[in-house]
Amino acid sequence: MAAAVVSVSTGVVSTLLPKLSRLIEGEYKLQKGVKRKIKFLKDELTSMETLLVKLSDKEETLDGQAKDWRNKVRELSYDIEDCIDLFMHKMSRGAAEANLVKKTTNKIKRIWSRHKIANIIEELKARVQEESDRRLRYKFDDAATHSSQVVRIDPRLPALFVEAERLVGIDGPREEIIDWLNKDDYAQQLKVVSIVGFGGLGKTTLANQVYQKIKGQFDCSCFVPVSRNPNIAKILADMLRELGSCVDPLDDERQLIEKLRTFLQDKRYFAIVDDIWSTVAWELVKSALPQNNLNSRIIITTRISDVAASCCSSLAGYVHNIQPLSHQLSQQLFFKRIFCDVSVCPPHLEEVSHAILEKCHGLPLAIITIASLLAGKSDKDQWEQVYNSIGSAFSHQGMKDILLLSYYDLTHHLKTCLLYLSMFPEDWRIQREELIWRWIAEGFIAEVRGQTVDQVAESYFNELVNRSLIQPIDIHYDGRAEACRVHDMIHELIVSLSAEENYASIVEGQSYNGGGQKVRRLSIQSEQVGDEVMQEIMDKWSQVRSISFYGLRELGIPHLQLQELYSLRVLDFDYSSHLGNQHVKDIGCFYRLTFLRIDSWEVTELPEGIGDLRYLQTLDIRRSGITKLPPSIGRLQKMVRLLVSYTCVELPDEIGDLQALQELPSTYHNCSIKIVEALRRLTKLKTLGIRMPNRQQLGCDTGRYEEALKSSLASMGKHGLQSLRIAKSNILNEELLDILCCTVPCLRELGVDGISITRLPKQMVSLANLTYLRLFLRRIKQEDLCILGGIPALLSADLSLANAPDERLTIRSQQFRCLKEFRFYSNHAPGGGLEMLFLQEAMPELRRLYLDFQFGATERESKAGFEFSFEHLASLEYIRVRIWRNNVTRRRAEAAESAIRNAVSIHPGRPTLVLKVESTQLKDKDEGEDRSGHGTDEVLEEQP
Repeated sequence: MAAAVVSVSTGVVSTLLPKLSRLIEGEYKLQKGVKRKIKFLKDELTSMETLLVKLSDKEETLDGQAKDWRNKVRELSYDIEDCIDLFMHKMSRGAAEANLVKKTTNKIKRIWSRHKIANIIEELKARVQEESDRRLRYKFDDAATHSSQVVRIDPRLPALFVEAERLVGIDGPREEIIDWLNKDDYAQQLKVVSIVGFGGLGKTTLANQVYQKIKGQFDCSCFVPVSRNPNIAKILADMLRELGSCVDPLDDERQLIEKLRTFLQDKRYFAIVDDIWSTVAWELVKSALPQNNLNSRIIITTRISDVAASCCSSLAGYVHNIQPLSHQLSQQLFFKRIFCDVSVCPPHLEEVSHAILEKCHGLPLAIITIASLLAGKSDKDQWEQVYNSIGSAFSHQGMKDILLLSYYDLTHHLKTCLLYLSMFPEDWRIQREELIWRWIAEGFIAEVRGQTVDQVAESYFNELVNRSLIQPIDIHYDGRAEACRVHDMIHELIVSLSAEENYASIVEGQSYNGGGQKVRRLSIQSEQVGDEVMQEIMDKWSQVRSISFYGLRELGIPHLQLQELYSLRVLDFDYSSHLGNQHVKDIGCFYRLTFLRIDSWEVTELPEGIGDLRYLQTLDIRRSGITKLPPSIGRLQKMVRLLVSYTCVELPDEIGDLQALQELPSTYHNCSIKIVEALRRLTKLKTLGIRMPNRQQLGCDTGRYEEALKSSLASMGKHGLQSLRIAKSNILNEELLDILCCTVPCLRELGVDGISITRLPKQMVSLANLTYLRLFLRRIKQEDLCILGGIPALLSADLSLANAPDERLTIRSQQFRCLKEFRFYSNHAPGGGLEMLFLQEAMPELRRLYLDFQFGATERESKAGFEFSFEHLASLEYIRVRIWRNNVTRRRAEAAESAIRNAVSIHPGRPTLVLKVESTQLKDKDEGEDRSGHGTDEVLEEQP
């Protein structure tokens, strides 16, 4: 049975069917006649769901009639689910009231609700019957079974016939690939290059240019397209013809493979396999290409990173990630296509041309498409008109066809998740965590055995990255992206598709793309929204499931009628100065709300009604004015993520009642003893950040507090706590750190601000799962460094010291075996130095190194100097050094700078060096990255 998820293909049919079953099974004491009608609904919708899935598999060939029927059934499913949800909510509300009058009143209301649902079910049955009859009349089942026989023109075909002189930026990548193909010819083995990248970057063009330049060096060659739904027999036959062999039309795939292998066995061949979409297709093609040790070569192109890697995995392979054009090359291509001369651009068009090219982001397909619209136009107003309508220009049919290939290749759930990105403004930085939990709140994520729902959602995110449909931003040490962006062309495509499917309604400026349909999802991407637009939206938004406000400052209608939105799942106020306490006072009315984010400093309190949101999973108030949570927060039994401000937010004692809570990353209000004791009851907690009071604040309760903390840590460790961050406290000592190492074995991330810690426990090496470590200590010794170097899985280490080390620090062989990032921050004692040596085979995987010095207020003679050795860091790619000084310590800063430069200059891998010398006052900071100087003396960037 398919997973019950919301889908752009089937609407909410699959999530609706289990709810209909519950009504039939007798829980709500409905009349038999009503139950029969509900069973009819369930049976018809089950059959319709099967057809909807079939239609979605043939989406690119559906005619208007089939699409119209699909859309009507999809909208009908939303209406039925909203009706059922409201009925169930009213029937369950107030069941626990003790007062006799209230019990009687509630009973009358439930009887009335049952009577009303009977009338509504009758109406819905008639609508379902109507759509069922239409299905039989027009035989949509036949349309879904037989795909269109019309052969469509391959949109990539023109790339094969572009004259070389019209191309820009192709020479460098072409020669790079050719150099790799020709390298080590004496080895004689078969070599493969995978060219991978976003649709429209020119993969086919690049492969063809390599092919045309070197195919004469081979005995035989072929260039064959594969496409998204490949006919393998035809592909193999085409390969035989191009290579110069005969083809028997009666041959099947096995016979064709045997013929190809026999024909190529004693020949040096060169094959281009263009547009591979799956590893299965590649394996079949590869089976026909023998590894004959005659210096044969294969190039494949693909949009999918996993496919590119797979093509190179079992052979001598190289993955070439094709890059967008630089701004200079973009200009050359743009002007060459418009003016036939790369050096000629009229001065009055220079500014608007720069603006247009910024929108194209170096994508050759986009540049060529816009250039074709401007050819023959020299009036500035015409150019500005194209710039202002650049979104519709990106919808140019040739470009859209190429991008749609990627969309149609997605599974149903990935299409749904991709279209949801239309809810974010163009060029928006979309946080990964926020996105996946909004997907979850909308019901897009299927349950998979052995995985949590957020793990499944993250795999969807990674798949969209893998397919080059979203661009990852800020890749972490563990390979995970902090955020993503959507290319303008893809954004325009999904906004267009979203409008066609009535998936989301977008308000941008004073324009609204909703048409006459019901608003299912609403994204207001404007600082101001006028009365007329807002009224039009509110007339159609009673069943809206998701609302996002981005940068809203003024709203035409002062009082949003939010309390009537019973279907709302997601409410996201992003940077909304319009939002105030009055807008959240009736928050409890959104009984289906699952995701709530408040990004407005004008909201200073949450009402008690917040406790009525029994489906709420995410509450994000990090950037609000809220300083205290109401006790009713303890009733949120489905709450998974509670994200509060990094300033002081007071938690209620009822926090321990949140039995589903997994993330509480920043409780930076000093945690009371009661709160610390309550933490042991949170058996599902995976992420915790706490700020503890100091000994002076606790006084005689210090001992009791320590015992409560130890007990809670032991309990949370027993239940699998994975991430722990402890902010400023002088309570944390060596004993407590010992206990932490012994009682929280599953820790993957650990951050400790432990100024009172004088030594690190040897037990830290037992933290076998730890990948991220951040420590703020008074100082560090060589023996402490050896302990940290023995933590087996550590990927990122961040050490901040209040005082400079008073001895040479040596990273020895076989230490920090997996480390990829190392940050070292030191507030130096007056006149101090730093000696840090990396011996052979130390930190073999280290990619990025960050060093930060801060000198004292006076410059004294010191035995400690500056000595560094980086040459043994075999994988090092990047070093960033910041030197903080005042006017008195200039000579010491220059000595440190010289030592750094010398050490980097002799590194065989020639890593990038970014060196900054900044002036500052002497301050002891506990956050290495948060230092703010009064000025920068110099910023030096070197790329040897």
